[in-house]
Amino acid sequence: MRSATRFLPLVLAFACTPPASRAIKRITAESEVRLAQRQRFEAMMKQDVVALDTLLDDELDYIHTGGDLQSRSQFIDMIRKQTLVYESIAPSEVRVRVYNGLALATGRAQVRVRNAAGVSSFQIRFTEVYVRRDAHWLLTAWEATRLSANSAGERSRGGLAWTKQKLGAFGFAANRLELLYRRNARRLQMPVR
Repeated sequence: MRSATRFLPLVLAFACTPPASRAIKRITAESEVRLAQRQRFEAMMKQDVVALDTLLDDELDYIHTGGDLQSRSQFIDMIRKQTLVYESIAPSEVRVRVYNGLALATGRAQVRVRNAAGVSSFQIRFTEVYVRRDAHWLLTAWEATRLSANSAGERSRGGLAWTKQKLGAFGFAANRLELLYRRNARRLQMPVR
């Protein structure tokens, strides 16, 4: 009995400590999402629609910097027909957060594209959502905002950095979703909440 009471605090300590495997799973999932992102960007630049077919969720919503919304099939068709050619995509400041089969990635990217109007190069800030299906991370939502040429994307009080700091990551994402809904509601003539 006496030896059992000596080990009781150890048993309780181990029971209350989160398992290291949980942290390993999170780090592994974050790495897998980053890999999926890198593979998708490479497939987009190479116009590899076969690879894209394995990296995009069937329910993909892809919102371009101009606010245009495309489905998975529309996005793949645009790549196939080379309506928009991604010459380069260089992501930076990417942050990945994983939640039970769902991952949210935010970051910036320097993008160079070619279309009927010519070649343009610009910087974007993006939010992307991945869903885990059949042991793979698939892109299910993408939204990007073009940053102005003279903007570093971080402004003084009242700008993006201040807003993110005050609202936190989820408040900021909720505000972006509200803005996207309003923007699309007007275009689709839906009632604005």
